[in-house]
Amino acid sequence: MFSVLVTGANRGLGLTFVRQLLNLAKPPEHVFACCRSPENAADLQTIASNNPAVKVLKLDVANKLTYKDTVHDVEQIVGDQGLNLLINNAGIISRGNVENASTEDMERLYQVNVVGTLGVTQAFLPILRRAASFTNSDDETMSIEKSAIVNISSIMGSITLNNSSSAVAYRTSKAALNMLTNCMSIEFASYGVLAVAMHPGWVQTDMGGVDKAPVTPHESVSGVLATLDKLKGLDASGKCYEYTGRTLPW
Repeated sequence: MFSVLVTGANRGLGLTFVRQLLNLAKPPEHVFACCRSPENAADLQTIASNNPAVKVLKLDVANKLTYKDTVHDVEQIVGDQGLNLLINNAGIISRGNVENASTEDMERLYQVNVVGTLGVTQAFLPILRRAASFTNSDDETMSIEKSAIVNISSIMGSITLNNSSSAVAYRTSKAALNMLTNCMSIEFASYGVLAVAMHPGWVQTDMGGVDKAPVTPHESVSGVLATLDKLKGLDASGKCYEYTGRTLPW
């Protein structure tokens, strides 16, 4: 693929996405690594200093005022080829149950995990559409090589599989994100833009818990990228996948 943008790229899964994208057999020509405070993202800045493909950009998914400049910067680089892959990775968690979760936590998680994902996707949609219609492509099939949106969700957002009320704000925000993804897939099908949700597993990150989580960031992201590479055509869009490749029920 020509270009990829990753939100929340300064640590955890986002940082691992940047590293592994660069290690692909055919790495993207442009990797836009976005985070709230680029000046504090030491690991990301080190990667960028050693690889000209990486551009570190300021983007706070919860602050629409940061969108415009980032979109402009990306557009200046990708030009007519557009943006091939948007990975909406930025997200937050809280762990309260129904009885003790605060309404403030619920609002905060929805603002980042759902509203932020919607806002970022809307902002970049014109250049995702441009990539989908780029005339130099040999293959018109919907895919991440062409134009795609990947929303990092969670098995905890599955209503069918749920058996707990813990982390209720997180669970409900990811359930909403899954619905948003499905709506994206329906609306963007006519543009040739693939849209999927992805469960990365229970990963050893600050969010997932380094001590208890069974999946390393490397295992997770390797699985996610391998799964995404296999997703082709309209039938692949609008679903939730696990990093292992299996399809999860909503």
